[in-house]
Amino acid sequence: MTTLPVADARAQLSRLIDEATTTHERFEISRNGRRAAVLLSADDYDTLQDMIAVLSDSELLTAHLEGRSAIDAGDYLDADQLAHAMRKAGRLPR
Repeated sequence: MTTLPVADARAQLSRLIDEATTTHERFEISRNGRRAAVLLSADDYDTLQDMIAVLSDSELLTAHLEGRSAIDAGDYLDADQLAHAMRKAGRLPR
């Protein structure tokens, strides 16, 4: 993460936004030598918000952990297998 004083961030704001959006770089902005803010892309912010929502909801977290365990155990279908199973169950057109 790059750290910039607020004056530099202000002068380069458009470039910083472009870089955050395209490369997912995060920029720490300091004021008087102390951390004051972080600039990150809207997509990264949304991802962080989603992660907080999952981690703060015990049912979602449990479901996520069960899913990860199933994947680790090889208990999953790839896209073709899932499509076949859904067609067989009448949930997709043939």
